[in-house]
Order: sequence, then C-alpha cells, then structure tokens
Amino acid sequence: MTLEMRLELKLISMLLAGVASLVVVPAVAAAEPQTNQVSEHFLLNDRLGNITRVPTNEVHSSLHPPTSTGIGQQIPVPAKGTTQSDSVRERLIESKTGRERFPPTPPVIMPYVTNVDEYGNTAIQPWPVFPIEPLSQVAQAGKYALSDLGLRYSFYQSFTMVSMTDVATGASALQYYTATFLGKWAVTEVTEQGRAGWISAEANIQLGLSPSSRAQSPQANLRTVVNPLATVSGRNGTWLSELAWQESLADGKVVMLAGMVDQSNYLDANSYANNSQGQFLNSAFVNSLVLPVPYNNLGLNLQFQPGERWYVMFGTGANNQQTGHSPFDNLSFDNWSYLLEFGLTPRNVLGLGRGVYRLQPFVAAVDGVTQVGVGLNVQQKLGPDSPFGWFGRFGVGGTHVTRDGAAAQVATGFVMEAPLKHLGLVPNLNDYLGAGFVWSRPSAVLGPVARENEYGLEAGYVLQLTPLASLQPDLQVIWNPAGNPDAARNVVFQLQLNLVW
Repeated sequence: MTLEMRLELKLISMLLAGVASLVVVPAVAAAEPQTNQVSEHFLLNDRLGNITRVPTNEVHSSLHPPTSTGIGQQIPVPAKGTTQSDSVRERLIESKTGRERFPPTPPVIMPYVTNVDEYGNTAIQPWPVFPIEPLSQVAQAGKYALSDLGLRYSFYQSFTMVSMTDVATGASALQYYTATFLGKWAVTEVTEQGRAGWISAEANIQLGLSPSSRAQSPQANLRTVVNPLATVSGRNGTWLSELAWQESLADGKVVMLAGMVDQSNYLDANSYANNSQGQFLNSAFVNSLVLPVPYNNLGLNLQFQPGERWYVMFGTGANNQQTGHSPFDNLSFDNWSYLLEFGLTPRNVLGLGRGVYRLQPFVAAVDGVTQVGVGLNVQQKLGPDSPFGWFGRFGVGGTHVTRDGAAAQVATGFVMEAPLKHLGLVPNLNDYLGAGFVWSRPSAVLGPVARENEYGLEAGYVLQLTPLASLQPDLQVIWNPAGNPDAARNVVFQLQLNLVW
C-alpha cells in the first residue's frame, strides 16, 4: 500500500469518527460536565409521558433553573392523559409555603386532573441529538422567569410541508406556519385549604406560506373525513380559543372552569396520541371526530377526582362558533353540547403497567336537532419496562350532531419510545415511532358523500434535535376519500419542524 493510500484511509477514518461524534455523542452526553453528584435530578417526560430522572450533570448548565428557583422547583410540562408522577407531586408539595399570590409552582391538585389543568416551567426534552443551542437557552430562561410570576405555558410552533396525491381540488403541495399558546396564570393559592385560582388562555396562529396555502387546507383539497394535518384547523390568521377562570376546591379534588373554553384541552386526552406537534398528525389520532367537543365557545368544565384511581369530568357549552367569531353570536341552546367522561387510571393492568380507560357519553343539539352518542378512549402500556404502548379511540353518535365529520370512527395504533435506543443503535436518544389505523363513517354535516367508509394508515417518527426542537416526518395513506369519487387512494407525505417553548 502506497503512502498516499495510507494517508487517504487515515483521513477517511478521521472523518467518519467526526461524523459519529456529531450524531451519537450529543445524544448521550447531553451536557457539559458539572458535578459527579446526582442526588438532585431534573424531572423530564419521555415520549410516552413517563417521568425520567436525569442527573443535573447531563443537562447543560445554561438550561438549569436560576439559583433563586433551584432544582427543587423545576417542574416538567406534564403529559396530558396520564397521572402525575409521585416524584413531581412530592416536589410540588415541598415547594409550598401556605398562602401565596402568583405562586411559582403549580397548585397541588389530584394527579390526573392536574396534568390537564396545569403546565410546568421546564420545556426541555432529555437526550436530544444536539445538547445546546442559543434558542433553547433563551426560551427556557424565559419560562423559568415567567413561572416565578405565576405564568406557566406551552408555546407550540410548527413549520410544515405537505405533499399529496390525487387531490380533488386545489394544490397538491402546501406549506404552513402554525402556533398555539396554552397558558395558565396562577393568581392565588391557599395550600392548607386546597384552593387555587387561575386565568386560563389559548391563542392560535395559522399562516399559509404560499398563496394557495393561505386559502386551502389538506383536508379540503382531499375531501376526506379525517384531516391529515391537525395543526391546520382554522382560518388563515389568529384567533382565541380559550379565555376562562379556573378554580380548584376541596383539597384539589374539584376543579371548575368557566368562560370561553376549549373542551379538547380537558376531555379526550391521551398521552400516546393527543398532540399533532410531536406525536401523530392525523386529526383522528389527536381527538375523536365523533365527540362534539366545543372550542371558541362559552362553556363550563367540571372535574371531580376523589381518589387516585378514578375521575369524572363534565363539559358543556355552545358548539356553533368557528374560529375568529365572537362566542356570543347566535348563542342558543339549539346548538349546545353536554359531555361526560368517566376515567379509570390503574397503575398496573394485568401486569402490563399503567393504563387509562375513559368512557364518554354525550348529548348534543345542532340546529335544534338533539341526538346522543358515546366514545371510548383507552391507552395501555404493554409491559412495566416495555417501550411500547397501545391506544384507541372508538365512537358512534347521531349523524346530525357529530360536528367534526364522523358519525362513527375507530382510530387505534401502537407507539414506541426511543426506538433507536432499544434497537441498540445508540445508548440514549429521545425519539418516537407511531403507527395507526383509522376507519371513519361520514356524518351528515359533510353533506352528500361519494363513499360511506373511509380508511387510513399513518406512520410517523419524531426525533428530538435540540432540547426544544424536533423533526417529524410523516406518511399517510387514505383509501376511499369520502368526498372524492375520482380517487381511490391518497398518499400524503409531510415534514414538520416543531419548536416547543
């Protein structure tokens, strides 16, 4: 072997080693060395909503809470649809001082409802590909500072590219920027009485990044029951979906919310499939399209959890206002929804681990026509130490009152957290793999349809790039699009970049 060949081989091996260090090492060593003491930990959520204890020396020092806050008041943003972990609950109890105005940590309320009622002060995710970048530092520092004033929130932003085949109308390629701000401003708390009060708000932005995207949507162009891109759900522009007062009573066993309410923030949660900005993109895997769940409408939500293992939730409100309209327009009981949710939250089901089972009967009136229906929403871990989980939403309702387009629907699938880690390809990496199937029967609100049964498959992957940014490629196939007799099948590919602050 000549000297030149030996030099070339050495150069190639050095380049390969450098590439490997960029891809693998940041996912493992997610921080600069700080201390060997691991008695105090960051509490962070994994992709299935389980709390992961991460040593402080594995989180970059610039992402640590300020000294005035301390690691003892570091609270992760909760995973909706599962119960609060014992470690987070203990940390909350230890942080309380009694009567407070604008408390810096969430109030202590019952373990399931607290995960749908509050947000933490820590948005960073464990084990990203790149452990630090300036945007994460600034966004996380802002969350710590605002939480000290009682304001806790999740701010989701996404840039999405959509490519579709066999559209019924419009463009086959669309591009969007979407954002959702979900905030809780805790105004007062009296710990010894289990009483607290919040201002609750949700604001949304949807901007088409091309002329066709500003006037079109994937669902409208395909004429399907399901919306293949659930982050695009309103008009081009901004609107308010929730602005309400929230109060907890009776040692946190009762929570009431009244005002303009987005009921989907509380009802029909599922920690495996409930968020289009980090899980599935198809709307059927975000919320049931059978349940007439109102948003941007005046309403009331009542929650009661007397013990850890079960809860009851009731949501009611007008259901006729769309995005951007005043909730007082045409206010009438001729357009009103009443929904119940009975939930069981056992820690261990047949040795498989934690599960949540929700029964959801409802009564709704639309244009003076009153009909009933029922939904079932389940999630189950598939082994105490398994990376797999199963979820399902099943529902049927009156064809005139199922306002989201499905008179009957089955949406079910499997998810896996950290697939590359469990395949032995990397020691640690925060990623998520999901596959789901959906069958839908159209409701009357869609008008005349070409087909009575629509089917779909979705396969999606989420990779945590930085502590606050993830990349989400997604592939869907929809058979028998309900409103398009000229297409037997649609293939939808989407690529989404998510920023969660």
